[in-house]
Amino acid sequence: MSVPVNARSTGKLEVCVKAHALCCYTLKITSNKKIFVEDYQESLTNRIIETAINIHTMCWAANNVLVNSADDLKRRADLQEHAAIQCNLLLSLMEIAKTMFHLETRRIKYWGGLAIETRKLIRAWRSADVERYKAKFK
Repeated sequence: MSVPVNARSTGKLEVCVKAHALCCYTLKITSNKKIFVEDYQESLTNRIIETAINIHTMCWAANNVLVNSADDLKRRADLQEHAAIQCNLLLSLMEIAKTMFHLETRRIKYWGGLAIETRKLIRAWRSADVERYKAKFK
């Protein structure tokens, strides 16, 4: 029997899937040299790409930390926090890109939505980890 959509829980794998989607979408749109012109490649486009890749790799790394101690939990939480901060940075860079590259509002809404959803999932994952391990590692 299937679980209704509103009763389903969010797994940490969903965070990695969303971070992957954000990264791939970012790489796809920034590869269009008609929009993301060479003049801003080093100053803006490369930073956008690097930030999206950082989000993905930090989520991946956090997911691969086996929590057996308080230090492991802290390392995982730090990676999760840094990934969430990178989402904020990417949103800021998107705002600059919208102006500099004259991006359509619908594109920014979709792209920004991916970043916001990823950030939300990362923070929920971090909170779930705190709840899960707080009694174990006081």
